Amino acid sequence: MFRITNRMMYNNSLSNMFLHTQGMMKASEQLSSGKRVNRPSDDPTGIGDILMYKTRLARNERYVDMSQKAENYLIVSEGKVATATDLANRAKELAMSQLGAATNADTGRITALEIAQLAETALGLGNSKVGGDYIFGGRRTNFPPIDANGEYAGDSKNLVAEVNEDYRIDMSILASEFLTTDMNPKLDVATPLSILRGGMGISTGNFTITDRSGVSGNVQINPGMNISNLIAAINSSGANVTASLAPDGMSLRIMDNTPTASVSGPMTISDNAGGASARELGLAGSRNLQYVFSTDLNPTITAATRLSDLFGGKGMILADIELHNGSASATVSFASAVTIGDVLNTINTAPINATASINASGTSLSLVSATSATVAFAKDIGGNTAELLGIGGGRNLISTLKNLEQAMLANDKAGIMNLIDNLSSAVLNTSMVRGVVGARTNRLQHNADTLQSNDADTKTMLSYSQDADMAAAATEFALMQTAYQATIKSSASIIQPTLLDFIR
Repeated sequence: MFRITNRMMYNNSLSNMFLHTQGMMKASEQLSSGKRVNRPSDDPTGIGDILMYKTRLARNERYVDMSQKAENYLIVSEGKVATATDLANRAKELAMSQLGAATNADTGRITALEIAQLAETALGLGNSKVGGDYIFGGRRTNFPPIDANGEYAGDSKNLVAEVNEDYRIDMSILASEFLTTDMNPKLDVATPLSILRGGMGISTGNFTITDRSGVSGNVQINPGMNISNLIAAINSSGANVTASLAPDGMSLRIMDNTPTASVSGPMTISDNAGGASARELGLAGSRNLQYVFSTDLNPTITAATRLSDLFGGKGMILADIELHNGSASATVSFASAVTIGDVLNTINTAPINATASINASGTSLSLVSATSATVAFAKDIGGNTAELLGIGGGRNLISTLKNLEQAMLANDKAGIMNLIDNLSSAVLNTSMVRGVVGARTNRLQHNADTLQSNDADTKTMLSYSQDADMAAAATEFALMQTAYQATIKSSASIIQPTLLDFIR
């Protein structure tokens, strides 16, 4: 016969009370937190979905923040470009006013003062900032993109914002698109290191490359080296790496050849003895990557620069242009031109008493009259060759304004009249750039709507997976409380010890 002892009844009562208490605590936690799943053990299967939805929301929040930053950049940029359009229109008005019969050298000098102010304003537009960053210099945000001469000194690539999964958008424009030209040649193996970084060059010295297996090699930078010499020095350094031109033609690529099984750390590149060559190349640092890329090395143009290498390798097709210097003019053709030197020779043989050369920044050409009585410049004939060379209108608003100022001071009526066409092309160009910026802003706003919809959908799915049914939780709590109280009462009735229980 099986005997049920008081100990068994006591343990059973405690077990029931514990279960009911645990049920009350779980229901109470759901009621207080509003969540059905408060820890992985609450739903081991559903916790994966919950974590996925939370990760998606966090990523969406980052996209929203980046979208807002990009939109802020573009809104400011559009305003600045609109101001540039206003400057060009005002300059046209002043130019036309100086062509009247009542104008003379004195009125020209007075008008030139306002033109000079317009040129200074245009330069200031190019060096505009948002939150301490220069917005028209591409990725080079910590230096003014327009130098004191009104020439471009920025990067050749726009800032890019990742505003959604696999969706990136240019969040900036370059000053070289609407204020001054940057012909931006791509690298060649014969490119001298001395013309990199906008002509600042690469310092002599040496740096160490340590591959991902820990093997180190030394690279020496000497005067007179070119890209080919640099690549050879890296490849013969002793580290297990291979250097080459990057696919975009604007930077250097170093590939770590360490087998996967032998990888023990990052690839590290560091300057030695206080040098700066690795830093100037944009290679210094440690990276857990097989491929390391330098920054955009931004070479200047030279007479040997091929036309096919300009504008990041896109090249340019040269059309005929008109050269003007006072009353003298000439139409030139570049049918056989292959290099910048060919273009300069063609212009300099034209009978207009002016000289073309590479500008001080090495970003485009300049055209200077041999006499201070007239102003030399070029006009396009059905194309944009003069604009892209930096000696015409269109994107060269700053230089056009400076030419107009000089024409006003010299009372060069022919120059003033011909510059009106260049100002008109500047108005057209800035309007087109403004349209590009506006289109990007519209895309960002459409993307913001998509992000908002995605956010709402994800929150709904997260709620389905995680949130508690408050009515069910309240009912469960009441049931557990009733069961707990019933267990206490029944246990008190069943377990009633007597004196005999103690003397057995």
